[in-house]
Amino acid sequence: MPVKTLLVTRIKGLELALDELAPDGIEWVRAKDDVATRKAVGAAEIILADPDLIAAHLAEASSLIWLQATFAGIEPLLRNGHRSDYQLTRLKGIFGPQMAEYVLGHILAREHDIVDLRRDQERRQWKPRVPRKLSGLTLGILGAGDIGSAVASVAGQFGMTVWGLRTKDEPVDGVDRVFTREQMAPFLAGTDYLVNVLPSTPDTVGLLSGDRLKGCKPGAVLINIGRGDVIDEASLVRAVGAGWIAGAILDVFATEPLPAGSPLWELQEVTVTPHVAASSFPADVIKIFGENLERYLSGRPLENLVDWTKGY
Repeated sequence: MPVKTLLVTRIKGLELALDELAPDGIEWVRAKDDVATRKAVGAAEIILADPDLIAAHLAEASSLIWLQATFAGIEPLLRNGHRSDYQLTRLKGIFGPQMAEYVLGHILAREHDIVDLRRDQERRQWKPRVPRKLSGLTLGILGAGDIGSAVASVAGQFGMTVWGLRTKDEPVDGVDRVFTREQMAPFLAGTDYLVNVLPSTPDTVGLLSGDRLKGCKPGAVLINIGRGDVIDEASLVRAVGAGWIAGAILDVFATEPLPAGSPLWELQEVTVTPHVAASSFPADVIKIFGENLERYLSGRPLENLVDWTKGY
């Protein structure tokens, strides 16, 4: 009997890429809406899906053995009430370069006043500026895993000093100094740019909320490309208003899309982007899924397995 595999995704081009994979012994089913998903999910042994699209159907996936997520973030599959009696793998090792480009792009734009220079041009004003050298700045990364390491590598190429904060005091490629959670205070006090790449777990929700950012270095800027719930909106607005941080560059939010009534839209010190720091491209998804599919069909352990106790 062929292994029934269900595809549930909004990633354009992924279906065509799957056709090129086509190993023997696999029966593909493409579900383009909720109705089709409900009809096919019960027979699927393998599911390749966007976490938010498949989460509501997990209870009916009675044959499920392995689910490959098309994103790095798998929070919709971890919420209370969802099952954990199957193998869940996520995308890993492909988003770091994209996120590094986002982080350094925004740092360069801010340090070189790109937006204000454009406004000066529109007003026909000649106002020279002297930017700071990146080699004199410290970048602090919350969550120095594979994505954090990629950000650190690019920042290092610009001469930035890179600090990383993680649960274990272990060295990380490209990171000049590693801090643990117990050393949060000196970590915050010494960073010019604070970059969050942490996933959403019980240990990270609200990590920067309350008065935490009061200990930041004067003029520090928060860049959040991890998960929006690392700090609640009220705490972030307060931190900016009180001058604890000079500004924030936000790509992720507790509620997405960001509600029109959010005060973050109007804060001059805040840059809002619509969760675009990294995207899942068909070729990357198929590469990781294809390698794991070979492992699955041959009975070998899967890579990038989620640890249910940790949430990543």
